[in-house]
Amino acid sequence: MAKFVSNDWEIYFHPQLFGTQYQELLDHVSELRDKLSESEFKTHATVKLFAAITIAIETQIPSDPLASHFALTGALKRYGRVKKMALPERYQLFFRAFDTPELKAIMILWLGFLRKEEAKNDCYQVFSNMVTRGTFPDSLDKLIAEAETTQDELG
Repeated sequence: MAKFVSNDWEIYFHPQLFGTQYQELLDHVSELRDKLSESEFKTHATVKLFAAITIAIETQIPSDPLASHFALTGALKRYGRVKKMALPERYQLFFRAFDTPELKAIMILWLGFLRKEEAKNDCYQVFSNMVTRGTFPDSLDKLIAEAETTQDELG
């Protein structure tokens, strides 16, 4: 499981969801670096997306993960999302912050792609369905344990 510290927050990647997405993006960006000229590489949409996600994870979210501009409402109120902030308009990065006396941690959960509003595959609906199904345990310890178990199973 990916883990690093930024602004006193431990950052984790959910391995089955975001960890996989991030690795696929990193692999694609590496391929593009080998294939494209410097100017084409810098302006490629995938490279820009990867850079924006990386900045969000390393800087924007850990600066104040409980800020109101990240907050979701209703059944998703325990979760946050990055919207805009250099991310392409149709992408949303979902996470959960755990601020306890023992630990300040952020679990980056999933990168959603917003299609047409009210569509069955709308990223908010998909994320809400994941939360309803219990895809993400309620405690950080359970999330980490589940993620580590999955990672062990994957080898």
